[in-house]
Amino acid sequence: MWIYKSALSPNSFAARGSAYTEKYLSELKDECNKLKKTPVPPLTDELFYEFTKTGRRIGYEKPYFLRRMMLRDFALMVWLGDTGAAEYLENIINAICLEKTWALPAHDADAKGTIDLFAAETAQSLTEIISLLNDSLNAKICEKALREVRRRVLDPFLSRREKYAWESMDNNWCAVCGGSVGITAAYLTEDTSEFKRISSHLEPVFESYMKSFTSDGACLEGLYYWGYGMMYLTAFLELYTERTGEEFPINTAMLKKMALFPQCACMTDGVTASFSDGGEHDRIYAGLASKLGEHFGIETVSEEYIAPFSGDECGRWLRASRDIAWGGETRQTTPARISCLNKAQWAIIRGDNVSLSFKGGTNGEPHNHNDIGSFTVVKNGSAVLCDLGAGEYTREYFSEKRYNILCAASLGHSVPIIDGRGQMAGKSYSAEDFQAEENSVCADISGAYGNKKLKKCVRSIALNGGEVKLSDTYSISGEIAVTERFVTRLDAREDGSDVILIRSGEEIARIKCEINAKISHFTHREHNGSETEITLIDYTFSAGDGESFILTII
Repeated sequence: MWIYKSALSPNSFAARGSAYTEKYLSELKDECNKLKKTPVPPLTDELFYEFTKTGRRIGYEKPYFLRRMMLRDFALMVWLGDTGAAEYLENIINAICLEKTWALPAHDADAKGTIDLFAAETAQSLTEIISLLNDSLNAKICEKALREVRRRVLDPFLSRREKYAWESMDNNWCAVCGGSVGITAAYLTEDTSEFKRISSHLEPVFESYMKSFTSDGACLEGLYYWGYGMMYLTAFLELYTERTGEEFPINTAMLKKMALFPQCACMTDGVTASFSDGGEHDRIYAGLASKLGEHFGIETVSEEYIAPFSGDECGRWLRASRDIAWGGETRQTTPARISCLNKAQWAIIRGDNVSLSFKGGTNGEPHNHNDIGSFTVVKNGSAVLCDLGAGEYTREYFSEKRYNILCAASLGHSVPIIDGRGQMAGKSYSAEDFQAEENSVCADISGAYGNKKLKKCVRSIALNGGEVKLSDTYSISGEIAVTERFVTRLDAREDGSDVILIRSGEEIARIKCEINAKISHFTHREHNGSETEITLIDYTFSAGDGESFILTII
């Protein structure tokens, strides 16, 4: 059984002895000990077909990803010298080999030769774990796993007559699937020239991935997906060079711009811009941050934005193994007063205890939300006005019914409702005249609505001291009924014409407006399937030509 021997090593991480590494290893050991007492969860046909019947994914995916956590944790412990974890690792490898499919039901797992994100990741994980640990594992288990890797992923990719859809997608799938297949091929292709030939098929795949970024390096899918795709691309590039002694042909100037994106997505107090399917508390992987900093000589982000061991609900081996193998000290930077990505039309303005983020762009982006003009405000560590980010992934969420789900529709964002209607979906619905300065940002968001009476709606937001001031100025043919909507996860109550935003019984911020607000609530399903009560604050009026709506947050 030939397999390339990986040069990855855990030694420097374990020996570093920093507070971060000690906490990381402690969390790993605690979780591993719990998993040793946990039976391998079954993946039944009933769970598998739940998606077909109901459109919900969590029932099958929860045990599926628990199995990947077991694979990751037991492998990490053996790699770090705990030989007692080897039996548990062999058991979970065998269980994964017996799975009906490695793809998810939501990703057309019944189709022959399906390679989705997680089939590709599973192949990469098993192959690399065996490369690193086969001397500590039962040879028959290793051989069985590698046969399954070839049968389920590598052979279907090499023998395909038509390209997989992900080979030309404009999102993270290109990087994750392409990177995983490339890494798997690096370990299992003995002839280096043959490996290089296989890798040449990935050049257009990675080009498609890079084209999903704007020319100034913005990941329109959000910070979480930035880390996901960049992790697999970077790991492939490193292994390709290790294996061949050459650099993989790729646009390194663009790659550096992409590497700098986190500096433009982190706000303050650990809060991140959550546009599209991002999250308010997305984190950057330590190993990835360290490797990109080393490779490009760039500063990354402050430690509060670096991911701990815990929190990866998908149990990704590649991320954790690179945290350990690459996780050197990151070059931390003090964020600028303003970060602006003009092509994406993103701006973040940071103050002493208040920061704001703003998004223009289009309503036809990867992981799109109808969110032109959406903005968030962070004050003293709390997102007082929020962008809900990713909802629960269901069949409807990725269908024509997507914009019936409030968090993806403009009705679930802090943007106007015009004549009772929200924004339209599609690339042709876009913001114009985006401009950002040190203390303010503005754009005409009227193009998002497709309303002939609405000629312009110039949204301007300024941060002065601890005060955020919003002004929407309308150019209208006649009159239009407008509801200015604002979204928060905090409680709210009226105080005269003011609205007080409350966290744990204490006032966090106050919204001042001359119009009285209407406060309502709806239940939002978070990305993990949990339910959160969301507060909507609406100001309704009839807008005439030249009229301005003004609101202040203090």
